[in-house]
Amino acid sequence: MRHPDYRPAAIRRPAVTLQVRLDQMERASIPEQFEAGLIDALNTQGIFPLDVALTASKTLDRPQALARARSLRADVLLLVEMRLGRADVVYCRETRRPFAARSTLVAVTLEVLRVSDGTRLLLEPAATGEPLTDIEAECGRERSIRRLSMEELAGAGISRALTLLLRR
Repeated sequence: MRHPDYRPAAIRRPAVTLQVRLDQMERASIPEQFEAGLIDALNTQGIFPLDVALTASKTLDRPQALARARSLRADVLLLVEMRLGRADVVYCRETRRPFAARSTLVAVTLEVLRVSDGTRLLLEPAATGEPLTDIEAECGRERSIRRLSMEELAGAGISRALTLLLRR
């Protein structure tokens, strides 16, 4: 869902709420990796957040996040949800030798709200695009399989969020 007033180029000093949900996972340092990567990626695009709030709660308090953004005098509020979970995933389905592997999946949801009135300018649900996993499989004649580090997986999730944010 994209509001007609949404202009990615107008986002310069947003307030950001990053929600990292770890379904069936227990690594405490994961949310901070996503936070640091998101800040760096936004800064690289010339977007300098006034504040980044990191939360691991299951539900996001939008009114509270909007109130925080208003107190900072931000124009927009970026709500980024990164949900991490473990599941069995089948790779190389289109070949004669598909295989299944236990994988970490990242689902990215992005929402942009106008701070002044709370209008949703953009909503990109997690269901769009291919799922991000920690396994990189080349399914061609020369098959290769590589497990990504958590830093690489965080980078892929952040890249997906920025693509959704800046897409015209």
